[in-house]
Amino acid sequence: MSESNRVIIVGGTSGIGLATAKYLKNRGYEPIVAGRRSVNIEGIATFNVDVRSEESVANLFSVLQGHYNDINALVYAVGIAFPKKSIEDFDKNSWNNIIGTNVTGALLTLKYSFDALKKNRGRVVIVNSLAARHCSELSGMEYTVSKAALGGLVRQLSIEWAPDNVLINSVYPGMTMTPMLTESVSKDKLMKIEGKIPLGRIARPEEIARAIEFLINPENTYMTGIGIDACGGQYLNG
Repeated sequence: MSESNRVIIVGGTSGIGLATAKYLKNRGYEPIVAGRRSVNIEGIATFNVDVRSEESVANLFSVLQGHYNDINALVYAVGIAFPKKSIEDFDKNSWNNIIGTNVTGALLTLKYSFDALKKNRGRVVIVNSLAARHCSELSGMEYTVSKAALGGLVRQLSIEWAPDNVLINSVYPGMTMTPMLTESVSKDKLMKIEGKIPLGRIARPEEIARAIEFLINPENTYMTGIGIDACGGQYLNG
């Protein structure tokens, strides 16, 4: 793998994004991480960005293009969620926060990265969720709607970007053993959830990272607009 195979991972400071950065580094890629939190990751450059702010996203890609000659791939791994509640308790501020982060943030990231991706016939992976295929076990309707919107975005852009040979795809993880999950859900609840999964366990972040790498690999030259379901058999799409 050439060192010039640079991958920007927005939302790469924790969870699936961080696991992906480390996995890609070990596979010979040059991952570059951006997120709201300031973190130090050995051997990986990190930048701050707030995807809810167009100015922040625009500044990120201006800085990146000033530092690097090319960007070969982009992974959007940003995602927030709130617990389930009744439609009677719908809160517009929570809705705007989730849509602004999960959906509008993705649009802004794609807007400001597109020139670099087009130049290099790049690849994009949007980290979606099993919730978009079915529903969410733990999170509210706002989260499910936001993830369903991302699926439509990927399908639309796969056609619009095809003439430029920019490939965009999705990964749909099931529940994954990230700090956000383990810190908010009890062990007993996790065991009950595992009992509903055909493979009998919750995914490891590295398993999702492998699916992401498959789609951004330079040898992927003909897959666009697709979704890989990494959910242990919870959604069957064979």
